[in-house]
Amino acid sequence: MHNSENNIKTLFPKQAFIITGLSGAGKTVFIRSLEDFGFYCVDNLPLPLLSKFLNLAYQGQDNLSKVALSVDVRGKKFLPHFIDQLDNIKKEEKERWQLKVVFLNASKQTLTRRFQETRRNHPLSQGNLSLISAIEKEIKILDPIKCMADIVLDTDIFTVHDLRKWVKNSLSKNVQQDILVNLISFGFKFGVPVESNLVCDLRFLPNPFFEEHLKKLDGRNPLIRDFLFKKDSVIEYWDKLRNFLNYSIQKFYQEGRFFVNVSVGCTGGKHRSVAFVEKIASEVWDNTSFLVQHRDLGKE
Repeated sequence: MHNSENNIKTLFPKQAFIITGLSGAGKTVFIRSLEDFGFYCVDNLPLPLLSKFLNLAYQGQDNLSKVALSVDVRGKKFLPHFIDQLDNIKKEEKERWQLKVVFLNASKQTLTRRFQETRRNHPLSQGNLSLISAIEKEIKILDPIKCMADIVLDTDIFTVHDLRKWVKNSLSKNVQQDILVNLISFGFKFGVPVESNLVCDLRFLPNPFFEEHLKKLDGRNPLIRDFLFKKDSVIEYWDKLRNFLNYSIQKFYQEGRFFVNVSVGCTGGKHRSVAFVEKIASEVWDNTSFLVQHRDLGKE
C-alpha cells in the first residue's frame, strides 16, 4: 500500500512558484504569505542553484510538494541567464513540477509613494540617480521577465491584507488561480481611471440625481437600486453588460491574465456607477473574484 501511494504521487506534478518583480511591489509580503499557507519558501535564491534546488526538493525525503522561490534578477548579467535557465527548467521539470513565474508589478506613482513612506532606498539608487529614475530603470530592466511571466499581478490597489488574501484564495489551495477583477466606480467629471482595462459608460441611463428624494443617496442604497433596476432600459443594458463582462473576463483568464481593472462610470460617480459595481460584485462567475473601489464617492 505504501509503494502504491508513492507511485500515485509521482503522477502529479508538484507546485512551484518563482517570485520576482519590481522593488516595492510586495515580493516580501507575497512570499511570506505563501510560507504561512504551507509553502516551503526560499528568499533570494542564487540563480545557479534554481535547478539544483528543484531537483533536491523533488528527490528529498521531506515531501516538499509546494515550494516558492524568490529570485532577484535585476543585474544585467543575471537577466539572460534567468530567461535561458527558466526555459530549460520548464522543459526538464514539466513532468515533476508545475512551475509558474509570478511577477509583482505596480505603477511608478505607487512605487514612489511606497518608498517615500517607508524611507527606504531603492536598490538601484546609486550616485546621483533619483528615486523616480531608479524605478524607471528597474522597470526597463525587468520588462523581459514581466513579458514571460505566467502571472502578472498589479498591486497598486492592494493593502498588505488584500495581498495576503489574494495569495490565500488564489494560490494556496491548488494550482488553479482565480482572476481578480478590480471594480472601480467613478465619475467622468473627475476623469477616467488610468489603470482601466475595460471602461463602461452609464451616462445614458436614467439618473437618480434628478429625483429629489434620491439625490442625496448613493448607489449602495436599496432605493437607488430599486429606482434603476426596475426600469426596462436599465434591465436590458444590465443583461447585455453582464454577459459582455463575463465573456471578456473569461477571455482574459484563458490568455493567462489574473488581474483586470473594470471601471464603471457615470457623471459624478455617486449613483449609477456605484449601483452597477455593487451588482456586478454580487455575481458568481467561474474562476473570478471581485474587489470593489468606489473612487469618487464623497467628492461631490
